[in-house]
Amino acid sequence: MGFSFFKYSIEKIFKKQPDKKVWLDKLIDNLETKLLEDASVPFKIVELKREGFVVKVSGLYAFVLFNFMPWKYSNINYWTSVSPTLIGKVFYCKIHSIKKINSTFSIMINGNILQFKKIELIIGENYRGIVLEKVGTGIFVDAGFHFDWRFGSFVGYMHHSQFDSVELFTRCSVGDEIDVLYQGLNEKGQTVYSQTNEMAEWNEGIPQDMVGQIVLVYVIRDEDDKKTKLLVNGKYKGRLIYSFGSKQSIRKMKNSLKEGTIIHCEVIGFNEKNHILKLKWVMELDGEFIDMEIADKISKKNNIMNNLDSGTIQKLKAMKEVEEDT
Repeated sequence: MGFSFFKYSIEKIFKKQPDKKVWLDKLIDNLETKLLEDASVPFKIVELKREGFVVKVSGLYAFVLFNFMPWKYSNINYWTSVSPTLIGKVFYCKIHSIKKINSTFSIMINGNILQFKKIELIIGENYRGIVLEKVGTGIFVDAGFHFDWRFGSFVGYMHHSQFDSVELFTRCSVGDEIDVLYQGLNEKGQTVYSQTNEMAEWNEGIPQDMVGQIVLVYVIRDEDDKKTKLLVNGKYKGRLIYSFGSKQSIRKMKNSLKEGTIIHCEVIGFNEKNHILKLKWVMELDGEFIDMEIADKISKKNNIMNNLDSGTIQKLKAMKEVEEDT
């Protein structure tokens, strides 16, 4: 496509409206001055094209590639998802180039300049966003729409388990508007959204009060790293705590569980800093999912360990380390 995507035919303009020559010359001269001064000017988005947007700047039509928009997306198709909400919006740019070839000229702009006031989303607050992409495990949402794009883009991920209902996840489509609650950043520094206010509930001590209770734990799969993850009551992150000597067997059984499986666990503690509930798997309640022969062996081993004093446990651990080294 190149910089000649959007061209003006000067001859056609002059044939239809000869008196416009002086006016057009002034507009072009003005933009050339802005180009030389490296000045910022407003532009309005007019129409979506395959590789960018047709825009209007200082009275003339121009073109901006997706890579030169005021913010960037990791997936170029996201621009198609949000484009209906961007038509008519005004941002700022610098003139990238003005090319004249014979009786035509084309204008390219660069909107990727510093122009947004930095704001922080508030944990637990509701924001209205646009669905950018739907994958098997959830959706990607841009909450910049909530502010009419005045502060740029706020892309985040919402797992399907964080919807108010399975039906809502099934019905939602790319380009839809959706209400989400900001949940902060995950361990990878990525923005997380939900429709359940998990963070606020941690601040109120609700998950912490579950210690000692038998709870339902939902098994989910992470498409990125293929790890098995656990959600207590479909909401709070959980982590199995392994007793000495049982880690390998339990982890193997956990990883064999299918997406959507529900198991029974006892909440035995919590990590308040990372918002994680510590869990002990009550395997005798989940015989339909696991090998009960292995579960019985683990249970017997746990009973033996519970009857040993701490000194004996340390000796056994030391012996195990020697065995592993040899």
